[in-house]
Amino acid sequence: MRVFLRLLGVAMIISAAVLFFWQDIREIFTDRVNDRIIEAYQNGESSVDVGGFESMVTGISTEAGDDDTEEAREGINIGEGMAGVLKIDSAGINEPVFEGPVTEEKMKNGVSFVNGTDHPDMQNIPIAGHRVEGAGIRFNYLDRASVGDRIEFITEDGTRVYEITDIFDVNPSQVEVMDQREGQPQQLTLITCEDYNPETLLFEKRMIVKATIVE
Repeated sequence: MRVFLRLLGVAMIISAAVLFFWQDIREIFTDRVNDRIIEAYQNGESSVDVGGFESMVTGISTEAGDDDTEEAREGINIGEGMAGVLKIDSAGINEPVFEGPVTEEKMKNGVSFVNGTDHPDMQNIPIAGHRVEGAGIRFNYLDRASVGDRIEFITEDGTRVYEITDIFDVNPSQVEVMDQREGQPQQLTLITCEDYNPETLLFEKRMIVKATIVE
């Protein structure tokens, strides 16, 4: 009985430690998967294996089943579904960018073009990402970016550099921030949720980061 109580006490301590550091653990595992996705993309690979335990910890969605067998680890399709890599050093962002249309699955795995017709050569490139509370992944730290900061968008054709020109909030219905403006320099429009209302359990605003190409 004494041994059982000791083991139970140890288990409770470990459980409490995991809960306390859960978001840090999630961030570490997500960064590792991101690194593999980005490396595979740069090497021209078509998919990335993500094990069941990694999927459970990170929330990343795969085509796999619930276990961690070889058959289940089908991974993430990046051969046709990935458009590039978005990097913002000032906000700790280094995320895979998936082709549109945006879906919940893509938002779990990285950030995404908004529409199915979006592409890297359009004048205004809208990219949406979740804010993951407590973890430095996706667009959670986008609010750490400032006007003048650099953004790198890495595609198969090379790296494009943008400079942040404006940061502001809009209502969810203000989709004109994604309008194309013919004859204007190319820009990125980064979109994430803002102004969470605990009473409605909804984000009532959208944070917009505009960046214009410089290289």
